[in-house]
Order: sequence, then C-alpha cells, then structure tokens
Amino acid sequence: MKDHKFTSFHVKRYRSLLDVKIDFVDNSPVVICGENNIGKTNFLRALNVFFNHPFQDDIFKPADDIPHHIYHGSQGAGAKTELVGTFEKKGKKALSLKVTFFNDGTITYHIGGKHVEDESAVAMLSSYQFLYVESHNIDLPKLISVVLEKDGLLPLDAKRTKQSRPLSKLAEFIELSQAAISDIERSINQCFEKLTDFDGILNGKEIRIKFIEFEKLRDIVKTMTEITLYDGNNHGIASKGSGAQRAVFLSLMQFISQNSKKNIIWGVDEPEAFLQPRLQKKVSHVLNEIVSKQEQPVILTTHSQHFVNLSNLKSTHIFVGTVEERKYLRKPDKVFYEINTKPQKCASDFEKAQSIKTHLGISNNDGWELMPFNIIVEGEEDKKYLITLLSALNFPVPNIVWSGGAAKFAGYLQYYNNFAEDLSYKPEFLCLFDNDTEGREQGNKIKTYKHIKVTKVDLPRYDGVLPTGNSNEDWEMEDFLPPEVVVPAINSILRKEQYKIITAAQIKQRTRPAHKGKQLLKYCEECAATNNPDKPPVVLDEQGRKMQICAKFCSQVDKAVLASNLTAEQIKFLSSLSK
Repeated sequence: MKDHKFTSFHVKRYRSLLDVKIDFVDNSPVVICGENNIGKTNFLRALNVFFNHPFQDDIFKPADDIPHHIYHGSQGAGAKTELVGTFEKKGKKALSLKVTFFNDGTITYHIGGKHVEDESAVAMLSSYQFLYVESHNIDLPKLISVVLEKDGLLPLDAKRTKQSRPLSKLAEFIELSQAAISDIERSINQCFEKLTDFDGILNGKEIRIKFIEFEKLRDIVKTMTEITLYDGNNHGIASKGSGAQRAVFLSLMQFISQNSKKNIIWGVDEPEAFLQPRLQKKVSHVLNEIVSKQEQPVILTTHSQHFVNLSNLKSTHIFVGTVEERKYLRKPDKVFYEINTKPQKCASDFEKAQSIKTHLGISNNDGWELMPFNIIVEGEEDKKYLITLLSALNFPVPNIVWSGGAAKFAGYLQYYNNFAEDLSYKPEFLCLFDNDTEGREQGNKIKTYKHIKVTKVDLPRYDGVLPTGNSNEDWEMEDFLPPEVVVPAINSILRKEQYKIITAAQIKQRTRPAHKGKQLLKYCEECAATNNPDKPPVVLDEQGRKMQICAKFCSQVDKAVLASNLTAEQIKFLSSLSK
C-alpha cells in the first residue's frame, strides 16, 4: 500500500475524545493547538494505538483509555473505543479500517464496513509505520537508536552481502559498510545543516555514526552503531542538551521519510520543546518538506505560532474542552464527570486566527495582524456594516482593517508591505473607498507593492450602480445598504428624540429618479425636515450620528430580513469580499 494515502482519522470514546474526526490536508502538517491539559496529545496517542497495537503489548488499557465516566459509570454498550482510519488511492474509492477495543480487552476489525479477521487488518497496518515522538519524559537517545535501526540504515542494505558468505568476505563488507555509513552521514547532515545554518551553538556541528568492529552481521546492527553530535569530542548523543538531541532527531526524521520503504506517519508532540524560536521556524519548514515529499501526514501538537500556517488554516485545529456532570442508574450515589475535547468550529479563517492568537498568547507584533486575505475600509462603522452583512448571508468574515480615512490608506499599505517582507506568503489587500471626492482621489493613487498584492474595489450603490467618476454621484457605505432595513435604524433615533419618523412611502420614493442619486443620509435629513417643520433640522451626515446609526443598525437588524432585502448584485459583491 505504498501508493495509498492516510487521509482522515476518526476517534470515538478514547480518553477525552468522545467524537473527533480530522481530515488531513495535502502538503501541510496537521497542527493541533489549544490550552494546556485540554487533550491535544490524546489524538496522537489514539493514532499510536491504531497503528501499533498489533506490535506493542499493553498499548491500549481499557480502564485508562475508555473514558472514565463510561468505563466506570455507564458500563453500557458504549463501553468501547472505536478508531477509524481512511486510506485513499488515486482513482479508487476510499477504504476505511475500523478497530474497536472493548472493555473486556477484545478487539474487532472492519474494513470497508465488513468484519475481517485479525490477519487482514494487521497486513493493512503493516505497510504503515506510525512514529510517535512525545514531548516530555522520553528517552531521545533510545528513540533515535530504534528509529535508526528500523529505517535509518536502509542504504546499508544495498552494500551488505548475505550472512552465509564466508568470513573471508568480512573485511570487504566492513569496508563497503563504512563507505555506506559515510553516505548516510552526509545525507543526514544535509538535513541537519538546514536546521542550524544560523549563528548558535549548533552552527557548524555535524552528526557522526560510528561503525564498530563486529563478528555478526545485520542481527546486531543496532549494537554496532552509535550516533553522536560531533563538537570536538566523540561523546554520545545522550550527553548533549535536549535541544541538540531534538535537532538531531528531527534531522533523522527528514532522512528516514525520504528513504523508508514504508508509509511513514509522524506524530510529534510539541516539536518546539527545548528549541529556540529561530530553530522552531527551521523545524516548521522541515516538517512541511517531509509532508510534501512523502505524501503522508505529519500530525503535531504545539503551543508555538511558528508551526501555524496562516495561508492554510484548514490544516490547523483548535482543541477546546468541556466538563459536565454525569449520573448513572448503575451507581446512583456517585457523580462522574464527562470530559469532552473537540475541535472548535470557526466560521472563517479570520475567526480561527483570532482564536489561535488567544490560545497561544500572540500579539499583533508577532505578525498575526496580517492574514493572507485582508480588506481595508475607511471607517470603523464600515467594518461593522460589512461584518453584519456577511454574517446575515452566512459568508465567512475576512480580516477587515479600518484606516481612519481614505488619505491614510497609503500609509497603512506601506506599513504592511514592510511588515510582510519576512513572511512566507504574500498577503492580499482589497481597498474599499467611499465613492466621494477624497475616496476617488486616493483610490487613483493606489500603487504596486513588492511584498503585498493590492487591489482597489469599487463600492456599488444599493441598486448595483458602480462609480463612474462623476462628482455628482457620491455615496458611502450607508448607500450600499438596503434602504428598507437601514431607515428603521434612523427612525429609532428619531423616535427617541421625539421626531416624526420617515414613512414607508418616503422610503419607496428614495428609488425614484428625482431622489435616486441622493446620499441616503442627506435624503433622510430632508424627509425628517419635511415631517417635522416645527423642530430644528436633524443632522445625520456627521460622524457622531453615523456611529449612532451604525450601532442601532448592527444591534437591532433582523439578519433574516436583511438577507432577504439584499439584491443579487449586493450578494455578488459581498461574496467577492468573503474569502
């Protein structure tokens, strides 16, 4: 099954994961983030159980791994753990393998929904190798040794002869093997150099593998080789710091993924542990390379923003948890607690990015005020109107920045262009100006930038008319809104100030040729003056009033009514803003 890809994993009732399914995105590591002790690592443990339970004793313990409230409380039909992996082959129907672990220790298998014997399931799993790297309390030298033994010395196989050959060939084999070890060292060090090619204690260091004299061959290869980080002495890797050990191991990851005959799937818990930020960025690049070349997923948990790819947040999941009390008839005098960890649902990439920022404690100066897709508008009210409109249509809300005026767009764009110089992606900006004198002037000054893509977008009027450059046709964001839903917000203000409201008939007259070209707020001022001849004129077209109208509109509008009053042209325009 070398040509099969592991494409999704569904966990039911494993520790705190009651029902979690994650699809693996092509060419990008799967990143799981969230608060401490929320249950992120349980997903990696479940993968380890799924792939390695036929080969490792006691990897699944029902009393520990079936959720506590189910195993000790309900003890019903749900007292089992189900792990389902989906595998796909190009041009073929996806194939699923379900492994069910019961509370009495028995295990059953289903492939494609049909019950199968153990041998069929184990054969399917044998073509994969899931390597689980824990973040703490792990013997890295031992793990390195095991991984090196299993897959690291693969190029050695091409050089070694059969064990039945006479001992007279031993010297020749040693010579060839030493040459093979040198080749392996070279390949691993190319990976290691990518991680450490900056100033630091690991810069200029190299990995060395000792090939010891022997009397037996492949069966004792793990005792014949020892890996070191050569820094002037030949001390083994165990004597080096945790950061150095991790850097060596991550280099081996890349080497093994490139050379193994099996489908290698990595589960890495907090790869940033013991690594300085600059090396974390390097490791992130290496993990991306591994995924793109081996076409099998790398799944990792992290508390570091360096492993989150803002240009592809589909591969990033925020785990959140809830705790609820549970009581069962079997044990009426005891209270159990159901812990439920699952990915947070987000309406847009922008919302997901904001949640990740909160979880990881990221501030704007970490580069997270930029998203791959951004919109710049003139005022804060423009931003609020757009969010309300997009939400009414259930469109994803992008990152919207308000500049404080059309004249400030150029400064913001220059700032973001400088900021984006070190980013791994090129952010896109849509510039949305009011159709007034200043907006038209500043819109014509939009230029090309090196590190960001900038596009000017014309703001249409409520009836779909686009700007023509005619100074007699001015409108702002309020003029894009359907009059039927924005005028009621104005009327609520008039009522509070004891003015007669704008009538339904006057709202309809707004669309007549005599009034169609007037700005909505100016037209409403005229209507209010007509309806209240004995009162002072109401000024609506000024900043304070605009803020008041926007607040009323956004808080009071019925989103279903708003959506039903939007024309096809308005919906098409809003869709173009929603990426």
